[in-house]
Amino acid sequence: THKHTNTQTHKHTNTQTHKHTHTLRSRLDSLAPFFISRGTFLLLEKCKSVCYRNLFKRLYLITGLTQLPLSSILVAFRSLQVDIDLDEIECILANLIFRGYVKGYISHAKRILVLSKKDPFPKSAVIK
Repeated sequence: THKHTNTQTHKHTNTQTHKHTHTLRSRLDSLAPFFISRGTFLLLEKCKSVCYRNLFKRLYLITGLTQLPLSSILVAFRSLQVDIDLDEIECILANLIFRGYVKGYISHAKRILVLSKKDPFPKSAVIK
């Protein structure tokens, strides 16, 4: 029963994370002019990047794969009711890799995110 409880907790945590990621994205998009006028938009954009990073990290932890097909990532976004395509996912990933939030590279030809086997989601990059 202990293992069953952990599985239920893991599913609940993932569901909550997905809901928060979708909610944050939609709220930021709708309230962008307000945040820009207050000078806080860039800070909130950084929060959005961290949410994306955490979503990719959860997919990595759930699958255990260091090579994540972008189609799997697309399914995760769609399950959050986020209207997105593979090109936008590549763009998000490229920015996360550039900022150091994710260690790895994108194989555009194979449409795969290849993650570093050593610390693919460094905490130090997010804390900066």
